[in-house]
Amino acid sequence: MISKGRAHLTFSLLVLLFVCLPSCKKNPITPDAQDLTRPLIWINPFELSFAAAETGANPTIQILRVKNSGQKTLTYTLSDDTEWLSVEPASGSSSGGVVEHSISVNKSGLASREAEYPATITITCSEAYNNPQKVKVKLKISKEASPQIWVNTASLALSAKVGSNPGPQQIRIKNSGQGMLSYGISWDASWLSVTPPDGSSSGVEITHSVSAQTSSLPQGNYAATIAVADPKASNTPQQIRVTLDIGAILSDNEIWISCNPSSGKTDTLVTIPISIRGNAQEINVFGLELVFDSNMFQFQRVDKGNLTSSWAAADGNETSAGVVQIGGFKGGGGIVLKGSTGTIAVVTLKVTGTSYADNTQSQISIRSYTDDIAGMEPQPATAIFTYKK
Repeated sequence: MISKGRAHLTFSLLVLLFVCLPSCKKNPITPDAQDLTRPLIWINPFELSFAAAETGANPTIQILRVKNSGQKTLTYTLSDDTEWLSVEPASGSSSGGVVEHSISVNKSGLASREAEYPATITITCSEAYNNPQKVKVKLKISKEASPQIWVNTASLALSAKVGSNPGPQQIRIKNSGQGMLSYGISWDASWLSVTPPDGSSSGVEITHSVSAQTSSLPQGNYAATIAVADPKASNTPQQIRVTLDIGAILSDNEIWISCNPSSGKTDTLVTIPISIRGNAQEINVFGLELVFDSNMFQFQRVDKGNLTSSWAAADGNETSAGVVQIGGFKGGGGIVLKGSTGTIAVVTLKVTGTSYADNTQSQISIRSYTDDIAGMEPQPATAIFTYKK
């Protein structure tokens, strides 16, 4: 049985709770107006991993990227909490552009062990809304030499019109260190994909195709990052910055290439038509370059296209390994009128590669448009050939 005193206390608490409920609700937390005008620290990546052998060289320098993704100007400093780590430069300033900092390791005096050596890089700006930001760093010292990730490029640029996809591009990866590199590839944009998504190398280059499904994206500029990682590698991860430009729908002023056939074995002759559609100005003279893998192909010749068949010349020559300079002028021939569609030149290559694995892909591209085709939109500027045994 509850005593009268206890019953009175219980009743009093219930009344207090009932009265307090409407006024004790927490108000939603919203940023102060001043916070919306402050800098915001953006970093990439959030974690760095280094690996090295006890008796080998220091790990490869890695890059930490910092920028202001808020308002005003971000003026910041970087510091670390260990003697074996170095950050250069130790400060920076950004109004929106990316600033790169070199992160290096001096493993002198560090012994191999099972556990990783930990460290932290701190990015500080007293004015920033999210001050400070921290990057975790791990260093693995092993008895034996480690593999090392080599990537043929640090950036890729893709472009397409609204409602279409850009042509595929390629990256090549290999182990430039010791042992076996077993890596995985990841990316941070839903419109991007890399195939195959992993690989292994003891020193041989592995080719991967980078493609984008962008037909549903609105006009604008986009960015993404591809990361290549192997926890045993001394410089993991390695990153490739990808930019994507989705332009307005245009029915003219486009230039592109294709390859026929798109696959074949050694001694196959491959023709590369250079085509235009809806040129915005008359064409009396043009120049451009075609680039290919000279280990896969041998340059044969350049022929006139159907739009330049009456011209005085439309020809080319290999100025360096894998680069053909192509040019044409009408002389007494007919002008290529505005709004034309057809080919201005056709390049022939011969497959000579014999050491490539079956289904190895090779990229052919055009660039450096000059004279009356300057400013034409590549759609696409690349074509992919697949080597068959």
